[in-house]
Amino acid sequence: MYYQKNLTIKKSKEKDFEYDLFANTQNFEDDESTLKIGEPHIVYNFVSQDGSLKSGFGFKDIAMPISETNLDDEVEIKLNGNDIRKIWKLKWYDKNDDRNKYYLFYFNEEAKVCYDNIFNPRIRSFVIKTTFTETPYVTYYRYNSQDSMLLSGDGGNLTILSAGDTQTNENAPKIISCCRHYGRIFAITAKQRGTLVYNEDPDVLNWSDEKTKDLDFSDERGDLNRIVSFNDYIFIFRDFGITRISIYGSDEEFEINHIYMSDSHIYPNSIAQSGENIYFLEGNKIKVFNGSSIKDVNIDCLSVLNGCDNRFAYGECFGGKYYLACRGKFNDGKVGCENYEGGYKNNLLIVFDLASNHLDIVRGVDINELLALNNRFKSKLVACFNNENKNRIGELTQDGTIFGTKLSSYWESGVTDFNEHGKLKRIKSFLIKSAGECKVTISSERASKTFSVKGKESIQKIKANVLGNQFVVKIEGGDNDYISNFVLKVSCGE
Repeated sequence: MYYQKNLTIKKSKEKDFEYDLFANTQNFEDDESTLKIGEPHIVYNFVSQDGSLKSGFGFKDIAMPISETNLDDEVEIKLNGNDIRKIWKLKWYDKNDDRNKYYLFYFNEEAKVCYDNIFNPRIRSFVIKTTFTETPYVTYYRYNSQDSMLLSGDGGNLTILSAGDTQTNENAPKIISCCRHYGRIFAITAKQRGTLVYNEDPDVLNWSDEKTKDLDFSDERGDLNRIVSFNDYIFIFRDFGITRISIYGSDEEFEINHIYMSDSHIYPNSIAQSGENIYFLEGNKIKVFNGSSIKDVNIDCLSVLNGCDNRFAYGECFGGKYYLACRGKFNDGKVGCENYEGGYKNNLLIVFDLASNHLDIVRGVDINELLALNNRFKSKLVACFNNENKNRIGELTQDGTIFGTKLSSYWESGVTDFNEHGKLKRIKSFLIKSAGECKVTISSERASKTFSVKGKESIQKIKANVLGNQFVVKIEGGDNDYISNFVLKVSCGE
């Protein structure tokens, strides 16, 4: 007699995993095996705030309107020089025209201060020749009821630029930072970095040693780097702390409070104000200061700045975001400016949304300085650069290119076993919606496959067939990034 044998069929279960965490800030800090399913471990040169992966921020040659009444027609600014070393802005009131005028200034390798009226027809920049032998220190100053700039540096006298006029003072020192407060001028000078100098005569053209007095700050907080007049106080940002000075009218009374001692170096050019807050980079952390307290901005991915020299970091607030050009380390190859034979000063632009705390990273651009060109007609964020783009001033775009060259855009997940510990699994397929071409790589300890995805308006289903226990997903963008609706179909119990 024969007995029928029932074969045991191993059943597998299938489950869809939606990668709906594109909007999450990348997390370099935690072990990548502890990240949530779909949470990014590394992201750069994508904009991801709305939950998709879109073309990231970039720069193109600056162009400005030639009229305040026709803001759509723009003309590129023809720059003077081959090395733009510093950029500034200035607004002044033209009494003859009875209106404010807005100017973009820059300093080039020929020691020329050049400027353009932003809303007037232009053929070439106006030029002011100087004798500076180095890029000058520049600080803003109110002179004769006009916004002005003070320039000082080796080879030249202190120069005031205001309302199309220049004036100099050969007796004044090199001023790094200054402000007017309660009828006095307060300044940090290059020669006395541990001392705050103040002058009873607020006219900097009358500066002389006989009229100045000083307050000594020789302590563990280090040199004085930046003065900010804020909330009726003077705040001095130092190498390792912040000091507040209270001034009582015209009396010779000062109340000095060392309100903050930092653990790491405060990078002075990273300091930028937005409304009632001041943002700055301290070590590898972004801090926010409201005049009385300081808080950390909790962003895990900033560990990429660990061990980096960020003395060239530069920050600016614009349009509700804090932009920070800085230097980071990925240890995964080279992108953009990281390929320069002579090296680079900065390779990142961090874009931090002040309302949502979302952060995007532009990787591969060596920015020298950032500048918010704010006015009531048309505002832009602009930058000057180091290395191959040092002859340009660029304006911020969102096309993922640096002067027409596409930056590599990349997204990488953490390591996941899809909450099925120790079980063999198979990624059978994935769904994706991509406006342009992109590449998807799915890797496990057993195999790795890369899929070239063509751009299409509808959602595509692509067979994968990748076996393993733990998986990593990588997405590389193309020329027209808009990637969303990413779903993995996973079979467990193979």
